[in-house]
Amino acid sequence: MSTPADVTVERRGDVVLSRLGGDVDMSNAGFVREQLPGAVPNDAEALVLDLGGVRYLDSAAIELLFELARRLGRRRQQLRLVVPEDSPLRRLLALTDVGSVAPLHTRLERAVEQG
Repeated sequence: MSTPADVTVERRGDVVLSRLGGDVDMSNAGFVREQLPGAVPNDAEALVLDLGGVRYLDSAAIELLFELARRLGRRRQQLRLVVPEDSPLRRLLALTDVGSVAPLHTRLERAVEQG
């Protein structure tokens, strides 16, 4: 039995910052899907998703990122991802072309300040 990924959400000015931790896979991607869209009010410019604490993403989690970017885009909001330079997720996100729908940043401050 898998446990939900850790999801925290806070507001920083014009953006909503969410930190994910643990593994995000088919067993808990639905939980993450439920948590994030409702946490982003209409007046927010972007959702900054910090993946620094994530150890593993499967195909369900990758699809979740694409879906979240599309959903926010329809609301004229952005999805910005924070993936540390030494994260093993960087290669996976590059191979799946997630950067085509959400800019990848190595530092949280840069993602929050991007405008």
